[in-house]
Amino acid sequence: MITGIPNANEYKQIAMECLIQAYNSIVSVDNALTNSTPREKIWEYNQIVLRSGLVLIHQGIEGLLKSEICKTSPLLLIEKKRGDWKTLPESADENFSELYTIGGEDLLRTYYACIGAKKVHEKFLQLYEEIRVRRNKIVHGIGNEKLTPEYILTLILDTFTYLLGKDSFWEAASSKFYQHPGFQYEDEDVEWEDMIHYNKMEHLSFFLGKKTLKKHFSVDITARPYLCPHCTEKSEIATKKGAKRADSKWAFLHPNDPLGTNLSCIVCQSDFGVLREDCGKDGCKGNVKYLIEDDDDSETYICLTCWHDETREAS
Repeated sequence: MITGIPNANEYKQIAMECLIQAYNSIVSVDNALTNSTPREKIWEYNQIVLRSGLVLIHQGIEGLLKSEICKTSPLLLIEKKRGDWKTLPESADENFSELYTIGGEDLLRTYYACIGAKKVHEKFLQLYEEIRVRRNKIVHGIGNEKLTPEYILTLILDTFTYLLGKDSFWEAASSKFYQHPGFQYEDEDVEWEDMIHYNKMEHLSFFLGKKTLKKHFSVDITARPYLCPHCTEKSEIATKKGAKRADSKWAFLHPNDPLGTNLSCIVCQSDFGVLREDCGKDGCKGNVKYLIEDDDDSETYICLTCWHDETREAS
């Protein structure tokens, strides 16, 4: 008998760990940048981070392929010939973790046999081959070509979208961030602010651009953006000139309609209704408001273009 047979979720979790670790490593280096040293020089020095990231992406892809194969049968992953399996009554048990599993082309062919080519993004094979070749060069010590953080970030995003669909990258990144035990136990030594996660989207937008990010989200992020009432309210920080709020806008009409009354924020993944009414602040052309405070006597609406608040009698 073969014991310890894994399930699809176990392989998927391992894959997610690899891919998000590759992503977080890049963000960590960029967050430590100073104005005095050019970013290009920092990344020349940190090529090992990018090479390790590419190896992790390859490992993550294999994990996702194995996860999908497991939905049919984990036994398809075993490389040993059936005649050598110790599964007859007189045989001792074998643990799955001690057996060799298929890789490379065998893994790809088995994956496509289980899921069907029509369900996989048409560019996935090209992506996989590119990563496989570069990963092999790195592992075997001949990969000395320079990598860029933008290139590795793009590979990570493409992997998620091609294999798991739009929005999957940010869902995985958010899940990993908020699962940190610092949130569960309110660790006073670690400042777990939503602003940290908010800035990750800023990082991607700054270095990759919204046109590149657009294909990885179901919401059109190149449409007119609005302030998210939840993210913006939580992002207030103290400065010498007083309280300051983040002014980046990651909420979008969903669907994108001139009279639409539903917004979706891709950072906090919240959906909320809005009021279509012109802002009362001079110079602001916004016409999307959110009811931020409501009591028996009054209602306070926030303009999601400029964050101007207006209070009126309760209707």
